Amino acid sequence: MTRSNLLKILLGTSCAVAAYGVTPVMAQGNSAALSEPLEEIVVTSRRRDERLVDVPIAVSVFNAATIERAGITRAADFLALTPNVQFIQTTNVGESQVHIRGIIQPRDAEPPFAYVVDGVLVPNPSAFNGELVDIDQIEVIKGPIGSIYGRNAVGGAILVSTKKPGNEFEGKVKGSYEVEGQEWSVNGFVSGPVVKDKLYARLTAGYLDRKGYYDNVTLHEKEDPFREGQVRGRVVWDATDNIQFDFSGGYAKVKGYAFNFNNQTAGTPGFRDGVDINDTSIQNAGNVRSFNNQKRYDATAKMDWNSEYGTLSIYGAYHKLNEDMGGEGAVDLALFGFYPSFSPVNFFIDPTLYEGYGPTPRDGTQYQARNQTDKSAEIRFTSPGDKRLRYIAGAYYIVFDRAIILNRADDMGNGVVVANPLGDPVTNPVTALTWTDNHNKAYALFGQLAFDITEKVELSAAARWDKEERGTTNLTPANYVTLAGDSGRKRNANFSKVQPRVSLRYKPTEDTSFYATYGEGFRSGGFNPLGSRFNIINIDGVTNTTVQDAFDKETSKSMELGFKASLLDHRFSINGAAFASTVHNAQYFQFFPFSLSRVISIVDKNQIWGFEFDVNARVTDGLNLFGGFGYLHSTIKANAENPETIGNSMPFTPEYNVILGAQYSKPITDGINGVVRVEYTRTGPLYYDTLNTPGTRRDALNLVNARLGVEGETWTATLWSRNLFNKHYNVDGVVLVVPNVTVFDFVTKGAPRTFGLEVAYKF
Repeated sequence: MTRSNLLKILLGTSCAVAAYGVTPVMAQGNSAALSEPLEEIVVTSRRRDERLVDVPIAVSVFNAATIERAGITRAADFLALTPNVQFIQTTNVGESQVHIRGIIQPRDAEPPFAYVVDGVLVPNPSAFNGELVDIDQIEVIKGPIGSIYGRNAVGGAILVSTKKPGNEFEGKVKGSYEVEGQEWSVNGFVSGPVVKDKLYARLTAGYLDRKGYYDNVTLHEKEDPFREGQVRGRVVWDATDNIQFDFSGGYAKVKGYAFNFNNQTAGTPGFRDGVDINDTSIQNAGNVRSFNNQKRYDATAKMDWNSEYGTLSIYGAYHKLNEDMGGEGAVDLALFGFYPSFSPVNFFIDPTLYEGYGPTPRDGTQYQARNQTDKSAEIRFTSPGDKRLRYIAGAYYIVFDRAIILNRADDMGNGVVVANPLGDPVTNPVTALTWTDNHNKAYALFGQLAFDITEKVELSAAARWDKEERGTTNLTPANYVTLAGDSGRKRNANFSKVQPRVSLRYKPTEDTSFYATYGEGFRSGGFNPLGSRFNIINIDGVTNTTVQDAFDKETSKSMELGFKASLLDHRFSINGAAFASTVHNAQYFQFFPFSLSRVISIVDKNQIWGFEFDVNARVTDGLNLFGGFGYLHSTIKANAENPETIGNSMPFTPEYNVILGAQYSKPITDGINGVVRVEYTRTGPLYYDTLNTPGTRRDALNLVNARLGVEGETWTATLWSRNLFNKHYNVDGVVLVVPNVTVFDFVTKGAPRTFGLEVAYKF
């Protein structure tokens, strides 16, 4: 599909919407007896309450009712229902990846989106993938939105709003049991006034325990057990008629698994013709028991002061996240000559000699820790929303410290010993180590203007200046550094950019709008471990590498044309957009196996274009149909690191994704309803590396989720299933190409079919 055809599709659809929009009386007359209207959607995408149809931004919205009936409990659930957005859960809870409109999230790099909870930016991407409990609304913004949400929002933003306490006393408890993974969970909340009309509180808690889906044939236990518990409190105080304080705090703890990869090696038995990313037959066989521990703490204090001139908002926030993980090593150390019996010939003949994440100690162990503490503050003034000229102005500041530790150690049969990053010289001797302490500050000034040129035309503009000061200290002991003098070495770098956004919106009717937008975004640069370039050249033998021990910021420029409409007396809604983006200095993760170097390299230029739409229809009372479609064309235009990749697709960017679903509710008896919901998603083929290596193209993936339940006035009971037809697939892949030797492919299996029962009671 060419760009000209894309524009024809968008313009044709827009003209149809426009033609309908100018004849609303006829449409209303024809549909009056059909059904009740859809609920009007209000969003905060531009940091003020607005109807979705009025916002010149592509936004997918999930309200509380949808979250409940769709069984949305984690990020993967709602992102699977969002056109042109991909989510990958990798090998630990803190390392998820979100890819938005072809803007990818590489391992070990900043995310391409801003994550905002109750209006407060959460700067640590490792905090994103927690269980969702007591959520009021989720907004997924697509396209560069750094003008509003700051650095790293190069691909979009994800806004989560928790439920707010008020004068009504209420509570809920929900329990669920899932059969395949032997998972049980319980969560709920209690909320109400402490002092009527003055002070309100809400307490939320949840706990989940899963035995696991996959067997480890070496350890004779489950490969992937997982537990998560959390508690959260929120207090709202109406200090005066015009001043409100909002305090919240939370704690969460995870105890799970990590590094549950399986190794494919071209030329070995089973993969003589090359690796196959679609092969899910490999069993988990690592001999080292993995672990993943995470603790999250957060506290926020906000104040809103309302006056006839607008609202002054101030917040201060504190976040702390400690996470570590350990488990099987990635690569057979025989490749590096650590085992005298090894030779390149018998490695590819004898299946007992090749491995990675395998049953012998030759692949060693690995350990990682990522601990971050941050403090942030923001002040913002928002003008009244009912004026012809509307504006927002503010400033933001954050300081955060992040410690990163990675080691590789010999497997002595004792598992991963983590009394300290150096392991134990007898039970788990460390052979390679990187240890850095990062201290960062960021500042921002931002503003927005929206002006109604006429009753039907709005011109809006936003700009934000961000500056980030990054500093890192190498804490790696002298006997583990590559170059003499690197131990204790400090490095500093600054990254800054003005991110503009301009939109023109036209509303032919109250419920129909068209818009054109230009926007820019950037993602901060950073540091690779000291000695990375030296190791890649001298150990891996890649003498022409462009990888440096530091990498620059990523920038993007994007154009978008879109429309939104609520038709048939608000019984049918449709939103669509076409976009084109150019990304310079795209950050990309690479792993060099011989030196075990994990680095961010650069794809110099990436061009992206595509389109998307979503629909929601209330066909009759009780029956909703919904769907979406996203098309994406992402092409590498310049790549000095690997010139042979020019013309290839960027990894993690499927050509399309399809979403189809239906939800039907019907009274069974007086006061009891039956509810059925079915979701079908199809994700197009995608690659996992820039080389588009043969055998690493995952086929199109079809998944079906279903829910069948009954609802009373105060209770619900629901049978549910995810991956209803038990599709076997790999959800993640790490591709390693060793020229003239072999191709490695480390794959992670997706979850099998799961099914269970959920019951809830509210009071």
